[in-house]
Amino acid sequence: MTHLEHQDAFVETEEVKRTVPQFVVCSAVAAALACAPLQARAMRHAPASVAGEVLNVDGQPQMGARVELLGPDATLVARAFTNSRGYYSFQRLIPGRYAVRTVAASYLPTLKENLRIRSATIVNVTVRTIYDLMQWTPAPKRVRPTSDDDWAWTLRSAESRPLLRWQEDGTPELVTNGSSETTAAAQHRLRMRMAAGAARGRFAQSGGELSMAAEDQLRANRTAVMSARAGAPDGASDAGWVETMLGFRQELGVAQLGSRSINTVAAMRSDPMVGMAGESGLQQITVRGWETMQLLQSLDAEAGSDQIFLRLGNGSSVVAAMPFAAVQLHRGAGELEYRLATARPEDPDVSAIEPEAWLPAVNDTNGQAAIERGLHQELGWQTTAGPARMMVVVYGDSIANPTLEAGGRLTGAGGMGQWMMVDAGSAILRGAGQGYSTTGVVAQVESNLPAGNHVRLSYASGDAMVMPAVTVPMDIVTILHGAHARHAQMYSLALSGEMDRTGTHWRASYRWQPEETVTEVAPYAVGASEPYLNLYLRQPIEGQHDGVDGRVAVLVDVQNLLAQGYQPFVTTDGSRLYFAQAQRAFFGGLQFSF
Repeated sequence: MTHLEHQDAFVETEEVKRTVPQFVVCSAVAAALACAPLQARAMRHAPASVAGEVLNVDGQPQMGARVELLGPDATLVARAFTNSRGYYSFQRLIPGRYAVRTVAASYLPTLKENLRIRSATIVNVTVRTIYDLMQWTPAPKRVRPTSDDDWAWTLRSAESRPLLRWQEDGTPELVTNGSSETTAAAQHRLRMRMAAGAARGRFAQSGGELSMAAEDQLRANRTAVMSARAGAPDGASDAGWVETMLGFRQELGVAQLGSRSINTVAAMRSDPMVGMAGESGLQQITVRGWETMQLLQSLDAEAGSDQIFLRLGNGSSVVAAMPFAAVQLHRGAGELEYRLATARPEDPDVSAIEPEAWLPAVNDTNGQAAIERGLHQELGWQTTAGPARMMVVVYGDSIANPTLEAGGRLTGAGGMGQWMMVDAGSAILRGAGQGYSTTGVVAQVESNLPAGNHVRLSYASGDAMVMPAVTVPMDIVTILHGAHARHAQMYSLALSGEMDRTGTHWRASYRWQPEETVTEVAPYAVGASEPYLNLYLRQPIEGQHDGVDGRVAVLVDVQNLLAQGYQPFVTTDGSRLYFAQAQRAFFGGLQFSF
């Protein structure tokens, strides 16, 4: 699922409890005196471990960050580098007091002191820039006297807040005290984001649009996320679409199983402009529940299910339960993973806080409402070497109701509404092709670049649906049944980063595969780029309104900029349809963060 922002926290998951057998009074005293040194020695030498994530203030994992475990005398005990999910771990430690120092490119070094490390201790780290610190740190409650001996080298915030310390080489370091991180001030934080703009070319998402997202860190181990989007097609004053999402995550610690988390997400879409067979109206609800757990020190697991309900205005409906699971085995910098999935999200490349990321693709199958579904299994291996990560996956798919998407306006009846789901707002139609099975390979290499930039190269092989264009008019049933699976290959390049001077966040990607293919190769691949040329820009504009500091940003998101991969068809009623892996789509607007 891509990913939510984590608050810095550490959780002690096990307490050693002592019991003294009760005999007669004199033998009890003697036994207690004899066993106390043995119990103390056992506590000192019981195996301990520490693990966690390294994120920035936006919740983005920092791959390749250097994490150092320091002893009480500041000596280096161990060193590790984070993987692509920002994860690190240290195993087989002696319980006691430690410090964790983190260094990530383009961010201030961070030192967390006075941490009490025991069995399965979690220490998450948030890295910040100087600008982030200025925005996040409130004004001090009182002026410190100039007689304090640390005023010249420490920028102190309000009580229980971080310190900015200058090291001997002149570089700043963000310092926190582990013993104060569970205070009420550190447990609760609410962040909000609003956006207004216009979208074109996406199914059930065209016209003017307003969106709101909020994330609330209820406690150090509980997070709630909510988002909502609403819009109306151009010229439609009495019809509009709505998407909402509500998610909840709770981190747990169990002595026998290690760390665990319970997650629940509910997403809903309602659009009166989508329908088929002459009837409009779409309601779609997905409730996903899953649990992640640490079975052993090097073995993680995840299991859950999607409960899906879909209903159209013509009375056609779908109710389905679609499970998924994954198991990861960690060995040093390497990871072996098995994953099983049955549902594919609408758009796996969007942020996990967007409702559409949790809604499976819907279509019309033989005149009935349907969802794209299947059975996906994969076995993958990945490893991290410095700032780079490499991954190889072997997969097998059995896909039913693959979505065939076309753009175009209907000029006649011709049975079109009986065989394709129509979105009158965006002029996009969806039908389904014949199911197919395939096997293939996915390979990916990604790395951090200087100045906070990132690059990812991907390759995939497997079957995809093809629809070679024809010039002879055909009925829609013949066109849809003419789509068939064929082996193909995919190559993609994705670049992203942030410009230091302007703060511009940018992302550019290009994904190529044969143009006659109208579905993606390896559709269940995690982290795959969108088809063809895509650009994303987020340009912050600082400002102040009514004395309250806020952040305003301009957003531009374009997909399939060059309008590649379109396969034209003419139906017997004179309609022109253009099938493609992805329609050219555009979103532009303003974003407000609080």
